[in-house]
Amino acid sequence: MPGFFRFVNLLEKQILVWTIIGLAIVGFIQVFFRYLLNYSFTWYEELSRYLGVFVTFLGSGLGVKYGLHFSMDAVSKRLSLPYKNWLDTFSNLVCTVFFLIVTYYSWKVTYKAYGFGTTSAAVEMPMWLAYLPIPLFSLVMALRHLAAAFAEAKGALK
Repeated sequence: MPGFFRFVNLLEKQILVWTIIGLAIVGFIQVFFRYLLNYSFTWYEELSRYLGVFVTFLGSGLGVKYGLHFSMDAVSKRLSLPYKNWLDTFSNLVCTVFFLIVTYYSWKVTYKAYGFGTTSAAVEMPMWLAYLPIPLFSLVMALRHLAAAFAEAKGALK
């Protein structure tokens, strides 16, 4: 099972890196065409917006995994170890509940978009695909916060 998680972690990082690189290349091409050839692609802005959402939510999931999100730790730093662990456990549980709520409601919106069959204006991509990263990676963030809460609780019980 650890090999599977290692593969998923590598896949996540590779997708994030290549998506950002692709976004930068498409942006460069758009600037080149717009300012040097006086031609603008109609689909660039829409595609970059959807890729931006994808990168944001995927990157946020990785940020939870590696503890890279900012936090207000003025109180936490002053607490001794078991109390700091319990506060971090509580904080991660609150974040878990929050992201489960986001997952639930964004899944409802995504499912409705799937049922309506709407497509985006320029790319003509099904809108449910544009919405899908929100519930998917919100669930990933919820699970990662839950794992962090268990790790903190385990540390508090030692």
